[in-house]
Amino acid sequence: MARTPRLFGCSGFYHVILRGNNRQNLFVDDADRSFFVGKLKKYSGELAVVVHAYCLMNNHVHILIGNVKENETLSLLIQKIANSYVFYFNRKYDRCGHLFQGRFKSEPILDDVYFKTVYRYILQNCEKAGLGNARQYRWNSFWALKDHEKNDFVDVEYVIGLFNSKKELLDFLNQREEQKCMEYENILVFSDDRAIKLIKKIFRISSPYKLERLTIDDQISKCGILKKKGLSISQISRITGISRVIVKKS
Repeated sequence: MARTPRLFGCSGFYHVILRGNNRQNLFVDDADRSFFVGKLKKYSGELAVVVHAYCLMNNHVHILIGNVKENETLSLLIQKIANSYVFYFNRKYDRCGHLFQGRFKSEPILDDVYFKTVYRYILQNCEKAGLGNARQYRWNSFWALKDHEKNDFVDVEYVIGLFNSKKELLDFLNQREEQKCMEYENILVFSDDRAIKLIKKIFRISSPYKLERLTIDDQISKCGILKKKGLSISQISRITGISRVIVKKS
């Protein structure tokens, strides 16, 4: 079946979501997150795309970008970021294969009202997942608002200009209202950090992705042990990279 054409917005603003394959985690540690942000900065600069906001979650990433002249520019930006990150990640964790899930999701932002809504939604996304307050969370772009004059990466001038003052913007970001944007499931059944430590300890391995390299029978056996420890099927899959189909068999 042919893919549905991606919607192109004449405003040049887009909300983009990159998702982990089978909902697996995209980041193991802060070095991984730092590498990803570095590539976002590098390639957005090369393609003259403006980054207005971002938020790195465990198994997906939200980005709000602008100055996109055509669909090809958007696709090229995400392709460059994804390809470089997958190469880095697979080499670091001695794995191979896909990391991101198929096509990235995107929606055009056609007016300033929705721009503000998406901006707030992205910065608050960490709170929905229980990762911390948006103002303190290290891996979203709230930092750019704190000292925007010294910031040479994330554009905050545009969003500040949509309000009468910076204080009015900050008050807006404090509001906890139901926001209808592109959604991605944020469910924490068992802390991922705790689950990763448990996997390393039980199987005496340096990374959960080592389990992905085992035979199918061994994968099923190991997943069975993890399920008995309280890890959910989706969590085991996204942490280890093992297919949900295999996890379900355990």
